[in-house]
Amino acid sequence: MSLRVRLILLILVVVALAAVTLSAVELETLVDLLTSDAIARSRLTAQQVSALLLDHVERYSENYPTPDGMEGIKALWNDIVSDDEQFHQLLLQMLASSTSLLEINVAGENGTILASSNPPAVRAPMQRRENFENWGQTPWYRRTLDLLTRRRPDWEVTVGLGVGNERIFTIQVVTSSVFLRDALRPQIVWLGGVSVGAIGLALLLTMIATTRALRPVKRIEDTIDRIAQGAAAAEEPGGGLAKEFRAVESKLNLLGQQFRGARADASELRHNVDLLLERMASQLDVATRLAAISRITGGVAHEIKNPLNAIALRLELLRARLGDPDPALASEIDVLSKEVLRLDRVVKTFLDFSRPVDVHLQDVDLGALAREVTEFMTPQARASDITVEFSAPPEPLPMRGDPDLLKQAILNLMSNAMEAMTGKGGRLGIRVEKGGDKLILEVSDTGRGIPPELRNKVFQLYFTTKPGGSGIGLAMTYRAVQLHNGTISFTSEADSGTTFRLEFPGNVRHA
Repeated sequence: MSLRVRLILLILVVVALAAVTLSAVELETLVDLLTSDAIARSRLTAQQVSALLLDHVERYSENYPTPDGMEGIKALWNDIVSDDEQFHQLLLQMLASSTSLLEINVAGENGTILASSNPPAVRAPMQRRENFENWGQTPWYRRTLDLLTRRRPDWEVTVGLGVGNERIFTIQVVTSSVFLRDALRPQIVWLGGVSVGAIGLALLLTMIATTRALRPVKRIEDTIDRIAQGAAAAEEPGGGLAKEFRAVESKLNLLGQQFRGARADASELRHNVDLLLERMASQLDVATRLAAISRITGGVAHEIKNPLNAIALRLELLRARLGDPDPALASEIDVLSKEVLRLDRVVKTFLDFSRPVDVHLQDVDLGALAREVTEFMTPQARASDITVEFSAPPEPLPMRGDPDLLKQAILNLMSNAMEAMTGKGGRLGIRVEKGGDKLILEVSDTGRGIPPELRNKVFQLYFTTKPGGSGIGLAMTYRAVQLHNGTISFTSEADSGTTFRLEFPGNVRHA
């Protein structure tokens, strides 16, 4: 296949893709407009029914004695709506004024339909449908397939009506997928016809234009073929071919020079790649040596731990045998005991970080796990005059994780937050939410904040600003988050508090 033919086909494909893309954009606009209009009409109808129902109940309540308590109000309102034929007729009229609505129902507190535009449905349990607004948030192509392939049942928009926080009625407006499909199909057929015609016309015009535009390329191809065969180039009127050929020859010479330069650059690049590979091999060798050293030092630390335990035990025995020794001697024994304990804590921490962590992954509800840790820490917080605020959605927040590691990470953050508010009280906030395909956990306090010059060191092992602190809590939290493929960050303001934010990948469930 010649270069000219390939160019023509490529241009045709590009034009076809552009035309199809424009048609898809137009279809997306059409489906979005139809969906938003139908949802808005359903919502408006539900609000109108709610207003009519409230007005109707208020007018007819004057004919009855004043009810006692909320249960009396509910019973009175249910009787008014159930026994009034005029309200049923109003629902029928509102349904008849719309081309996409299937049914309008008013249900009581127990879900039984009290009034409906469909008389046989009265006194029957209200059938729940998929939420119309949630369906409207799905991608436009899925909505189009749902409408055209009849994969979806009807949708609903619901509005509650009651007194104060007590819901007495549930107003359900049902939209028919069949009616929406009937409204969408003619427009899609018209759009498809226009798009096919436009694509065909665009391809025809592109074919003609590219054939004429690439005619000089055809002449150059013929000349190159004749030169390759040893034939002399034919003279064209006006010298157009010779001029084009000279231009191509000049370009080829320029490309040859560029190729030689590129070959030199490639040689230099190959040399640089060799240097990089050599450097990487050296770094890999260093990493291997460091790993071996880590194993050796881990063994040494383990061997040191046993003598330290023996020394601590002997010091206690010595203290017991001396009974009530001289204060200076007792002070020296105390210094030895404290140093042994400090060395034991350092060795234990080193062993914890030098050995690999055995992570036991399982299905975990991050919200429930955070709630459990919060309830565990709440009594301690109240004793320090700290108010605990917990926030999480009602639905589960599933992820794959190690419950023990996650609990320890959250516990470390909450402990640090409470220590930051020691002596003055404050607010400890724990919030869990879902953001896209991520699960987010935030622990915030109203403490003194982290100074700017120390913020780059908070996750370093053994770094602490607290008297008697070990400096391993945040380091262990950081490691636990990393082991769950998560991220940890924080924001802090002086005298305003600090907020730590943990993000974990959530379990994605496909419908």
